[in-house]
Amino acid sequence: MKNYFLLINLCLAISASSLFGQTGSIKGVVTDSLTGQPVAGLSVFIPSTTFGTSTNQKGEYHLDKLNPGDYTLEFRHLSYPLYTRPISISEGKEMVLNMVIAEQSRKLKEFVIRGKVPDRRLGIQYLREYFLGDNHENLCKILNPLDISFYYDGDVIKAIAKKPLQIVNKHLGYRITYFLDYFRYAEDKNPDPEKSVGAYFGYSGSALFEDLSAGMPLSTLNSKINRANEFKGSIRHFLASLYVNELQVNHYQLRKAYRGLKDLQNTEKQSMALSKIKLAQMDSLFNWDPVSGKSEYLFYDPAEEFNFNEFQVKDGPKAGEMILATDYLLLVFSDFRRTKDLLDDRITSLRLPDGGITFDKDGNYWAPNGGLSWINLLNTILVKSMLPDDYMPKIVVTNESK
Repeated sequence: MKNYFLLINLCLAISASSLFGQTGSIKGVVTDSLTGQPVAGLSVFIPSTTFGTSTNQKGEYHLDKLNPGDYTLEFRHLSYPLYTRPISISEGKEMVLNMVIAEQSRKLKEFVIRGKVPDRRLGIQYLREYFLGDNHENLCKILNPLDISFYYDGDVIKAIAKKPLQIVNKHLGYRITYFLDYFRYAEDKNPDPEKSVGAYFGYSGSALFEDLSAGMPLSTLNSKINRANEFKGSIRHFLASLYVNELQVNHYQLRKAYRGLKDLQNTEKQSMALSKIKLAQMDSLFNWDPVSGKSEYLFYDPAEEFNFNEFQVKDGPKAGEMILATDYLLLVFSDFRRTKDLLDDRITSLRLPDGGITFDKDGNYWAPNGGLSWINLLNTILVKSMLPDDYMPKIVVTNESK
């Protein structure tokens, strides 16, 4: 029998990056396309990192100490639509990127609204539980909850924010500016428990992190311990473990993922009849991509472990680098509870870009042909447990038995 999970899918779109060698920088000026005047107070940042700033009165911005590699730069302002630009940072060089942006209509983007949530406290509670991961906001708290509005869209509860959410995460020692594009919560009312996926939710947005550990001396040690624990199961810990061929030592298991019968047939080059038999023996995860808004089942064989071969993991172009390349969509199971059951693991889908990625012993990576897709399928990593992509422990211990 298939295992149907709650539909709780958080897209952690990772900016492809390489953290090798000397740092570089980027600067520019942002102006309004209609007036030609500089745009002040616009947020300029690399999503899910600590690298960010705001434009000054002259519309100028400057980001330095950026590790060489390919990133996505975001430009956010209440009066302007979201702008993103791919950038490439080189060692010891300064990139110049000037932006001309158009002010958006004063009318907010229309939503299909059937009525406000009857009890605002219900919406806040859903946000605390399924976005923050802290039901009582003891360690992770939204400082400006009045900037959040809740609505019904059919049976779906939606939340939008008028301003960026200001979040203090004492658990990990970060202040987070979160640009919430949307939050959605719904319940599957199918009376058949075998077919129902229960409650499901998703959210999308961009986060900019600020390290608060220096100003929290009493909790700094706890924050460092918590960060080290949360780091396990991250993309960088996964790659650092792969570099020394210790995925199993660090409690990782891989499975091929299939999007359905045709995908299984094509990927494995099986007949339709054989694929139907094999699919019936598989488990499945109900997956909803919050970016595309589409849902699907991902199927996998729990008994068929996947291991990279010498053609998929090989030496890179430089000393100390390796290349990882595969066309398969993979499920990464991180056994943080140390049990044999895959179902209580942190489960992430991994899709590599064409040509793969280059990575080093610390889990730093570079994807020259596009972004790496690393999507947390079960929302076991909510804001309370969310680390910036550029976080790295001073010492990376990959073999826990040492």
